[in-house]
This record gives sequence, structure tokens and C-alpha cells, in this order.
Amino acid sequence: MIARKINKNELTEELSKAGVDEKAFGIFEMKSETLIFKLYDVDARGANILKQEFLSKGGDVAVNKNVASFKTPRTDAIAIGTQKTYEEVIKKLESETYFGLSAVKETLKKALSKKQIPALKIREKVFDFSNAHYIMGILNVTPDSFSDGGKFLSFESAIKHAEEMLAMGADIIDIGGESTRPGANAVVEESELKRVIPVLKALRGNFNDAVISIDTYKSRVAKEALENGADIINDISGLRFDPGMAKVAKDFNAPVVIMHIKGTPKDMQKNPVYEDLIKELLEYFYERIDTLNKQGIEQIIIDPGIGFGKALDDNLKLIKHLQAFTIFNLPILVGTSRKSFIGHITGEPIDERLTGTLAANAIALANGANILRVHDVKPHKELIKMFEAIKNA
Repeated sequence: MIARKINKNELTEELSKAGVDEKAFGIFEMKSETLIFKLYDVDARGANILKQEFLSKGGDVAVNKNVASFKTPRTDAIAIGTQKTYEEVIKKLESETYFGLSAVKETLKKALSKKQIPALKIREKVFDFSNAHYIMGILNVTPDSFSDGGKFLSFESAIKHAEEMLAMGADIIDIGGESTRPGANAVVEESELKRVIPVLKALRGNFNDAVISIDTYKSRVAKEALENGADIINDISGLRFDPGMAKVAKDFNAPVVIMHIKGTPKDMQKNPVYEDLIKELLEYFYERIDTLNKQGIEQIIIDPGIGFGKALDDNLKLIKHLQAFTIFNLPILVGTSRKSFIGHITGEPIDERLTGTLAANAIALANGANILRVHDVKPHKELIKMFEAIKNA
């Protein structure tokens, strides 16, 4: 006799091979997956009750060692159980509304909801984030971007590069007229507009179906870009730096990429410190998504902001724990391409960081990334093809 360890993705196939009644598949699938959620800042009294409820349903809750003796008023709680365990506990919490348990119940209900990521239809392209992965090609029409500054500043070179990226399989062309590299100075609106609008007009004229995003945090630049054919607003500030940006997005019904940044490009890398990196970014996205939803903006893509106010370890942790951000049920964009943290690990200069970028992005895809923002389109198109082929084998 031999034994083989199988993962959740193989279970249905193995049940079928074993001749199990198909009517029972759902039961075994529900029992097979252990779900673990961390709840932050729970009332210690509620946490004690929550632990007992989970234990009674076959699960458990890990809490601060001082909770049982009531030496601490609040605690983080790590809940562990199957889907069925959670469902039974949530049902029990309907009648237990004290000590913050109502909030715990609602948080768990939201975390357990298994909806598909909403698809986006832009021009003739449907972005089916639940079944496919996409590439955003970087087009910097700037003299000072960290990787290709000045390379595509001329009109002709910018158009040619965009055309090449589209031919290689880029799903989105992201046009930016202001460098947001660490230490970069802000660019005045007029200069930014002079860089991006002519290129945008030409691209739209030559490639009517191409999906184009405008990489800016200025509402005027976004507005004029959308008027001239851009489809998406890619804002490093999460629509915070310019109070007029949300109105522009709403007026044009434009999808928005909201990124996390600590500080501004000028000062973001001056010793960024987090007490709890993942928690702080989750809180940021909860606030941003809720605020934008209330303003009528629902087509949202989130970007954890690799390299934007993050130390080396922060960037590595974000890629490792990217799955934490799937809780929002929104597309996740990741931009690791050629960034300094890759150079710190590999020792390679900027123009030789492709291998490191591919490695980082492969892990990001496995952990929940839906869109990769890259300089090198062709190798990343091949990466996605291989990733999807293995995933769907």
C-alpha cells in the first residue's frame, strides 16, 4: 500500500477516479478545505466566546495568551475551520450580538463570500479576471523614469514602442508623463499634458480597439486623457492627492487603479516603517474602496504599490502574502518590473533584471495577481501562458 498527498484543486478529479457518488462531491469539497482568517482587534470577551463556538463545531480560534485570564481587553484572533464550521458558527452568532460579536459575524460572512471577480468590458475587450491574467505594458514618455527615462520621449519612438507592445500581446498600454521613481520631483500639469496627449491621440487613431490607461494623479490630466481616448485611470495615490480625481472617474465611468503609497514619490523611500504591513494596507484598501463606492465608483483595481514607500523586506512580504488582498474580490495589479528590490536580491543593474522580475511575477500570479505591469511584454506573455496551462492542466 502507498499513500499520495493531494491538494484541494485535485480533489474533484480524485473523487471521480475513486468512484465516489457525484452527489457527495460537494460535501467532501466543503470538508476538505481548512480556512484561516485573522481578525484584528477583537474584544477579549467576544474572542473567548468565539473560541468556544469554533471548538464546538470542530474548529478553533487562536488568541492572545492573556485572554483566558482577562488580563488583556482586546486581542487579534486567528480562526481555523472548514467552510461548514464557519457557516455553523456564523449561524450561532446571529443570537450572540454582544462583545463585538455582531461585527465579527459580518466580517466573517463577507470574508467567506465566494463571488467571482467582476469582469470589465472596455471597448471590445472583456477582462475575465476569474479565468485569465493580463499584461499592462509600460509606456513612459518622460526624461527621467528609473528604467527607460528618455528612451520613448520622442513622439515617434513612443508610438513605435506602443505598437510593438501591442503586437507582443499587451492587453493595456499604460501611458505616463511624470516619473514617480523614488526622489522624483513633481511635474507641472502643462508639461505632463504636452507629453501624453499627442501620443494618446495618435495611439487611439492608429489602434481603435487598444485599451489605454493614463498613469497620473492629477485630475486635469486624467480628464483630458479620457477625453482623448484613454479608458482607465491609474493613480498611484489611490485618488487621494487630487480631490477632483474621483469626480473625473465618476463622470467618465472610468475604471480606476488605486495604489497604496506611503508619502509621495519625493519622500516615500526615506525610511518607510510599518507596525503591521499587511494590516495597514488592508485598512487602506478597505477605506479607499468604501469611500469610492459611496462616490459611485465601483470599477476598481487594487495595487499594493511594490516599491512605493516600502523597504526591501516589505516588497518581498507583499508578494509572499498577496493572497491577503483577494478578500476584496477585486482585480489585483502588481508592478515589480525591474525595481530596485530585485537588484538588491540579484545584484543586477536595471536593464538586466528580467529574470528576477519574471520570478517575482510568477509568485505574484500564484498568489492572486490578475494584471502584471511590465516593461518586457513578450516574456511575460509567455509566463502567463505557461502559468495558465499548468493551473488548468
